[in-house]
Amino acid sequence: MNANSEVVLTEDMQMFDYWSQVYSPADRHIDSLRAAYDAFLQHYTLPRTEQMEVEDFDLKLSTHEVSMRVFNPAQPAPLQGWKWIFYVHGGGNVVGGADSHEYIARQLSRDLNLKVFLVEYGLFPEFSWQQGLTDCMEAYQQIRTDAAQWQIQADESVIAADASGCSIALSMQQQLAAQQTDIKAMTLFFPTFTSEQTSVAVNSLVYQVEQQALVQQWFEPSALSVEDSRTVPALAQVSVQTYVAVAEADDFKAVTQALLDQLKQNNTPFETVTAQGLRGSCLPLMRDCPETAAVYEAAVNFISHQLNN
Repeated sequence: MNANSEVVLTEDMQMFDYWSQVYSPADRHIDSLRAAYDAFLQHYTLPRTEQMEVEDFDLKLSTHEVSMRVFNPAQPAPLQGWKWIFYVHGGGNVVGGADSHEYIARQLSRDLNLKVFLVEYGLFPEFSWQQGLTDCMEAYQQIRTDAAQWQIQADESVIAADASGCSIALSMQQQLAAQQTDIKAMTLFFPTFTSEQTSVAVNSLVYQVEQQALVQQWFEPSALSVEDSRTVPALAQVSVQTYVAVAEADDFKAVTQALLDQLKQNNTPFETVTAQGLRGSCLPLMRDCPETAAVYEAAVNFISHQLNN
């Protein structure tokens, strides 16, 4: 028996499960899958206000262009520039982007009074998982190099991510550390990794997109390669202060524990919070569910402390 079956889900989580099953693709085309995912998460996105500036840019990388949405408070930038977050969205590296994850990027910008960069990295099947990582690394380094143009403090950055984006975020931090490029901290909301031990907990889009099994259902298994596997990366480099949110009924909880064990072995300071009565991928509930709100508020406090320490 799945241990998660014994967890009593909150009423908010049960309603989230219900609505996540309502938003289903119109057909088996990848564009339908992405449209359904975006529509579901936009359901949890508040209307924009005058207190926040939101701009879209095209970022030219070495092999192609990617879109990027930038969020910052409406007031003038501080003389020294904004502190900033590079956000890596989830979605199983198959779906997701600026529209689906504006709900979290804009909220972080508002609550922490800083600039947030949300890059639409290459997704499968058009690109490999490795290309998504390459896109994020190039985008991060370009933003940092052009710090004056973006009115940011180059050395005052945090990498944040949710779900499958956490694997990219971890790999980014390791590559940056190897290049002796420091970041202040890392924040991981409900990480998801490929594992033979995980299974789709509920028949809904928001959970299935984080599973390698969904990709295998929609595409030929031969289209996948080892590069497309989102395993917990080996932490060969010294990591940074890290915040990890885990859900009590998360199918990836055991895999995430392997990450926490690595952080501990590397003597990496980290904070972890377990959201009671919730499944993973419940971050959109941060304004509706007290348990998710507590996870989000703890993350905001963590980031604020690291950037102001």
